[in-house]
Amino acid sequence: MYYRYPVFSYELMKTLVLGLGNELYGDDAVGIHVVRKLREDFEKPEKADKWPEDMDLEECSLSGLALLEVIVDYKNLVIIDTIKKEKPLTGKIHLLEKKDLRHIPGPSPHYVSIPQSLELGKKLGLKVPSKIKIIAVEAKNQYNLGEGLTEEMTEAMPTIVKEVKKVLQEFA
Repeated sequence: MYYRYPVFSYELMKTLVLGLGNELYGDDAVGIHVVRKLREDFEKPEKADKWPEDMDLEECSLSGLALLEVIVDYKNLVIIDTIKKEKPLTGKIHLLEKKDLRHIPGPSPHYVSIPQSLELGKKLGLKVPSKIKIIAVEAKNQYNLGEGLTEEMTEAMPTIVKEVKKVLQEFA
């Protein structure tokens, strides 16, 4: 379940780093694990990385229209999620922008894609992110039931986290 405290200022909540996935499906949870690692890095007092005041880190297993509730009132959005490829190379990163996203039909006719959710949010007059970056990570084991990341994905984590931090520098 997702819950966020009410936002009173659009500028206060500038950037959302959103780790998507399902922990019950192995590597599909890479986005969630990346957000946990970022949180850990930013919370260590001895670390040079400091948590930017205008950034939130969220773990999320929602999809479709439900994501709209999570991303409203943010100016910038960074999404970390797995991407389906025919012959995936676990841990390979693809840096995408909003324009790179297609209106992909989901598992049901009731599914709404991220671009469709953003479009609907705009039409409803909601403040949806204007700048979006997606860190899409290839994974072989994203549909097999089982908790925890594979060894390959665990080895790729430092590179993925580094890429997210690099993207966040663009928003600073």
